[in-house]
Amino acid sequence: HFNTTTGYGYNDLGRETLEKVYADVFHTEDALVRPQITCGTHALALALSANLRPNDKLVYISGKPYDTLEEVIGIRPSNGSLAEYGVKYDQVDLLENGEFDFEGIKEKITNDVKVVGIQRSKGYATRPTLSVEKIGQAIKAVKEINPNIIVMVDNCYGEFVEEIEPSDVGADMIVGSLNKKSGWRACSYWWIYLWNKNKCIENCSYRLTTPGLGKEVGANLGVMSSFY
Repeated sequence: HFNTTTGYGYNDLGRETLEKVYADVFHTEDALVRPQITCGTHALALALSANLRPNDKLVYISGKPYDTLEEVIGIRPSNGSLAEYGVKYDQVDLLENGEFDFEGIKEKITNDVKVVGIQRSKGYATRPTLSVEKIGQAIKAVKEINPNIIVMVDNCYGEFVEEIEPSDVGADMIVGSLNKKSGWRACSYWWIYLWNKNKCIENCSYRLTTPGLGKEVGANLGVMSSFY
């Protein structure tokens, strides 16, 4: 499992087993755990761009996300943003007490909404960090409106701080980073791990590598021991 692979990285048993381990730990159907994902913003951009298409809408129901995502989404104009590809954006701010605005969520969930985003961490804001229980309540509210919406939780800084994860309360897609809560602070090792919809992780793998290849390629370049 710790053998180095180079080149295309076909049949990398260590990589494939590692992703099964992460899927098991986080109670998900599949996982994408790769050194080719360079940072948390990259992981989030990958997850969003892989699952949104022109004229789809992304709605964040935890208020405006991290500053770095503003250019990914197109809140601030940037080359290659989701907005440039015709993806629409809206948001529902949290209430003054830091709770989800369920009435606002009902108003914003229109027929063109494809993905709903929830940022668990308060980031650089002064609001409380969202608990898994509260995230579960919000996911339930979204699914009652439209069960086909993909709910993505930005779980950065949130891994292993509670006994359960957003994957245990109905999140379809969760994005996290290995160097925040998993002990790899000095390393740039990141993951995306998914729950409930294998199609989401398949889409992410095609965006990370190329359509038709997906998870089959991606050499580990000798870092498997650090991941394990």
